[in-house]
Amino acid sequence: MLALSVSVALSIAIIIVAIALSKKKRQWRQVQVEGVTKVKQHTAGPIEMLGASSLLVEFTYDDKKYSCQTAFNQSLYDSFCAKKPTYIFIDPNNPSQCLDNVYEKSRYVKLWLILTLLMIICISFSYL
Repeated sequence: MLALSVSVALSIAIIIVAIALSKKKRQWRQVQVEGVTKVKQHTAGPIEMLGASSLLVEFTYDDKKYSCQTAFNQSLYDSFCAKKPTYIFIDPNNPSQCLDNVYEKSRYVKLWLILTLLMIICISFSYL
């Protein structure tokens, strides 16, 4: 019974934190891409991108060079390779954070929340 109470409390805390983080609004800034490198991760990098192709995007913000790794975006890659002006959105408070990464991470947060709730339901039914 103690394990069930702890699981429920932990799940509620996770849900509250996820809701609070989703309400935090960011002001995104558009920057021009200066370099794009296609990479494939196998052992390092964000867990949601392991095993998938991704892009290492280089840009300048406030006269400083930055780069961010983002999920592979064919239109971004093709646009840059065609030497067209290519832009991405970044977080001005954390310039290495790209808008595409936020969408990718939120998808996995939802997955973890659903799996946590399913685990709580299974544990609850096991005590019945």
